[in-house]
Amino acid sequence: MNDLVGKYDEPLDQAHNVLKVRCIERALPAGSQDSQVLLGWILDSLGLIRSRPDGNSASDEQSGIQKIMGKCFLYDSTKGWTSDEISNVTGISPTGVHHHLVKLRDCGIISDLNIDGKRSYIVTGGSFYNAAELIKVNALTVAKQRLRVLSESIVESSERMLVDAEKESVPFMLDIVNLGPSNLDQDELYKLAVDLGFGGDRAREGDDLHFDLIRILIDSKRPVEISQLMEKTGGSRARVGRVLDRLRSAGLVERAVVESRLTLDIFTGVTRQFKSRGIDWLLNRGGISRLPESSRVSLTKMLESNSLTIEGLQTCIKPVSISKRRILINTLGGRTPLGYRVTGSTGEEVTRSMIMGLDRVLSRISTISGRLDKVSEKEAQ
Repeated sequence: MNDLVGKYDEPLDQAHNVLKVRCIERALPAGSQDSQVLLGWILDSLGLIRSRPDGNSASDEQSGIQKIMGKCFLYDSTKGWTSDEISNVTGISPTGVHHHLVKLRDCGIISDLNIDGKRSYIVTGGSFYNAAELIKVNALTVAKQRLRVLSESIVESSERMLVDAEKESVPFMLDIVNLGPSNLDQDELYKLAVDLGFGGDRAREGDDLHFDLIRILIDSKRPVEISQLMEKTGGSRARVGRVLDRLRSAGLVERAVVESRLTLDIFTGVTRQFKSRGIDWLLNRGGISRLPESSRVSLTKMLESNSLTIEGLQTCIKPVSISKRRILINTLGGRTPLGYRVTGSTGEEVTRSMIMGLDRVLSRISTISGRLDKVSEKEAQ
């Protein structure tokens, strides 16, 4: 890289310090030694292209980015490529080239330089691995700085984390953007929510559903069911669900059992099945036989004497673990009540969860970038 600095009149355009990158967790291209496959995976993980199941990009516009990177920067990562040269090699119009170069520069994978009065572009740091490492450092730094606002806004609650979270595999996704100018009366948390991508790619002006949901969840001291979130925000189940999925992908929100609802749902299931199928079915197939003997006997007596109450059922199942209560609900034909909560009892724990996910994705991008450098070197020989 020292040779590069000596070659150019100005090493880097210091005026451009924008960082705008989307980090997406994708399945690793295990064992692949195809440079185009590796390059496509890196660009996909940086949110620059969207892949279909067959591995092709989702549109001609997005495939143009891979064409530029594959035919120019993969071929020679340290050559100062001008937009005219890129257009000639790829066949993409100058306007299209400019559009793609802005995206690539904003995410940090390429840098622009002034060579003999012409603006040229190289892979940042001279290699894909160096570029990925610089993206990682910058993205993590910006994320830690900007997430302080979120951390300070979260209401601390140990009660929130009493029940274990659902063991679910949710691919990570988060937008990282440098702090930009804002209106004096604009809420910092609101601006952060927009910049992190929680409003979606096509957020409508005045649509604050994502911010309303975040506000409810960071203030809540226990998991909140989606029906309650719909009622409080006025959003439809589909729209609320989509926002919650984005929050879960970012490591901000997770699902957990709503313990307060378990007793009510068991009570409803037991009384319904007792009236329609009788005590024998409850004992044999309804799951009551799995309860401790004292609980089973007490529950059976109350059912047969028609004196079962929610309070009485609560006393019966008090020694039963939450996992066994969930099984009981399922055998009674019901569904476990799940709610949404932030991923920690404090703001620090929540932001740590988000940073861990971001670091995991960026580390994988660095690993594959290093492999791409080695593969491209072999192909060039």
